Amino acid sequence: MIEVQRLNMDSSWLLRWAGTSIVIDPWLVGSEVDGFRWFNEQWHTTEPVPLSELGRLDMVLVSQPYSDHCHAETIRQMDYGQLVAVPPAGKRLKREIAGLATQDIPEISRGWLTVGPLQLADLLPDRWIDPIYHAIAIRHGGEVILYAPHGFELSGVQLRALEGLRVRLLMTTYSWFRIPAVLGGLVNPGVKAAEALAAQVQPDRIVNTHDEQKRGQGFIPRVARAVYADMAEQSRIDSRVIDLPDYRVVQL
Repeated sequence: MIEVQRLNMDSSWLLRWAGTSIVIDPWLVGSEVDGFRWFNEQWHTTEPVPLSELGRLDMVLVSQPYSDHCHAETIRQMDYGQLVAVPPAGKRLKREIAGLATQDIPEISRGWLTVGPLQLADLLPDRWIDPIYHAIAIRHGGEVILYAPHGFELSGVQLRALEGLRVRLLMTTYSWFRIPAVLGGLVNPGVKAAEALAAQVQPDRIVNTHDEQKRGQGFIPRVARAVYADMAEQSRIDSRVIDLPDYRVVQL
């Protein structure tokens, strides 16, 4: 059984699977800042789950090197056994938290990182310039959870690496978010991209992530354009989609 719970209304999650508790991309305190506050600072519009409610966790997983995923202030205050991260996020956290121990999640063509009963792999997009948005595969035996908070299109090599595995849960964004091309262009690719990813991996269930309409200040909030999907409508269109607008625990 898999248990899934939002920890904020953006892209922080608690998973319990195979006797292991995993927090993904925790941002549960304070604001997130990209570079400088004048450039981009954002706050949650809905209060996250308090850190005090989490207790001891087996693993923290960081999927991206950007502040809304890679939030040092939150990680400093957490009680956990192991921290795993994509390499650029691990490097950033080691700069920001003295003495921090992390393990890199390998790119899927190089194999899987084993942590207890689970295995993890990094899926890199087919691009060589920033921003690079990763997806993460979490595996237990012949089953996988795929986490793609900025959407994703799997390559042939990546599809072959997942061949024969049952995708129990796809966690991806249905929101569309664009900033000027010189600053990164399309950040979240929207509903059609989510549907295309689901067609590639054929998941049992789907949850939307990275969809909070945050409060912000600075340059980026002034120039960004966003469209947020109606997830109640999406769940009527596709019965696999779970509309999860709160912090309840869902069992799969």
